[in-house]
Amino acid sequence: MIPTKIWQRYFLKETLKVFFLFLFCFFFLYALIDYSMHMQEILKNKKISWSDLSLYYGMLFSKRCDLLLPLSLLISSVKVLTGLNKRNELLALQTAGIPTHKLTRPFFLVGLICVAVSYYNFEILSPKSLNYIDHFEKKYLKKMSSLKKEKVPFYALPLDDGSHFLYQSYDSEKKEFFDLFWVQSVDKLYHMKTLQIDSPHPIGMLVDQLERNSHGQIEKIASFPTLPFKDLILNFDLSSPLEKSMENRSISELATMTFHKTPLFFENHSLVYTHLYFKLFMPWLPVLVLIGVVPFCFLSSRTYPTFLIFSLTIFGYIAFFTLMDGCIVLGEMQVASPFWAIFTLPLSFFFIFGPRFIKMCFK
Repeated sequence: MIPTKIWQRYFLKETLKVFFLFLFCFFFLYALIDYSMHMQEILKNKKISWSDLSLYYGMLFSKRCDLLLPLSLLISSVKVLTGLNKRNELLALQTAGIPTHKLTRPFFLVGLICVAVSYYNFEILSPKSLNYIDHFEKKYLKKMSSLKKEKVPFYALPLDDGSHFLYQSYDSEKKEFFDLFWVQSVDKLYHMKTLQIDSPHPIGMLVDQLERNSHGQIEKIASFPTLPFKDLILNFDLSSPLEKSMENRSISELATMTFHKTPLFFENHSLVYTHLYFKLFMPWLPVLVLIGVVPFCFLSSRTYPTFLIFSLTIFGYIAFFTLMDGCIVLGEMQVASPFWAIFTLPLSFFFIFGPRFIKMCFK
């Protein structure tokens, strides 16, 4: 929809002014809080240049884009619509014969632009941004990144031959596993202190070979100071499963994993589907918040509750976003199906507020 009418251009201009003002202010406040948390590490580390720091905070904008865009659109739409309502401009336009659904088109135009930007961010920008942020924090902000790290007793990595790696940690710079069990089958496994994979054949250090005896017990049958594993074939890019979480993957990467099912997919299918559904839905949040809030901004009342509308919409948005984070956890932990974990809340929201919006549009 191209705004050709004077009132359409006026609505669009006012909405965009407030939208970019709040978008800039929210991100500036977020960046200021983040800088204050990392200030000690940044000032002590002389290796951090201003260009690296600027790029880091630019990447942070991409990381928080899914939160900031809908919130800025929500506040700008409420501000513009309540102002028009209080000055009786909406009533004048409706009296002139302009349907209500046409009056909302400029706001939904901005909402659809936000949807397109969000999809582009999730597909192109966000994966690179999240990987850069993780690398930057690991390199320069080790203290803060260690606080964020979950204490997991071990990690599991499925291989294409059906065997598994169970390991304590992986050093991406040295390309080395630490405290690794290679479980070939229920009857045979290897334990090694480290496994280096930067050579043609992986080399284990301080290796113990364990096998199941005739009594059904696992016992050590041999030990080696070093042992090359020529039959250990790592025929996939380890940087993908080891250095890139499901949250850091693009929509197309996640979708590809569901079509071409690898051992990594079967080990993490709940994570894959949860983040795929989340990234397919979240770009539509700007449109969803407009469906919820627009009918309340068109209310005709002598005592128009502007402050109440602002308060409830902002509180509702924060509550919705918080609950969505909880839904991600439910899907990842397989407490609920990933589909229903992600889509139950949006569908409930639409069934509650959608009929009111549809009724308003057909007045």
